[in-house]
Amino acid sequence: MPLPEQPAAADRSVRDAVRRRERGLRRVSVTTRWVAAAAVAGTAVLGAGYAHALPGIPLPTGSAQHGSGTSTGTSGGLQPAGQAPAPTGQAPQTQSGAS
Repeated sequence: MPLPEQPAAADRSVRDAVRRRERGLRRVSVTTRWVAAAAVAGTAVLGAGYAHALPGIPLPTGSAQHGSGTSTGTSGGLQPAGQAPAPTGQAPQTQSGAS
């Protein structure tokens, strides 16, 4: 690229380049903010949709419900084991995926 012959023209072209760069950075910044906001909104919508679609998960109604930590229904939650696992006399066996 040949150098401009007048310093004023060089200053003007630099100012124009800086303005274009700043305008581009503003566009990218605004676009990034909109994409982030859309991602947050989409996550909230999908989360609410999945919460309604999953069976057996009770949804809070109005206020937060705090219980004693035990479940009285069969809502698919964790249940205690009927019997503890028995120890064995065998050594543990492991196998790596490497060959």
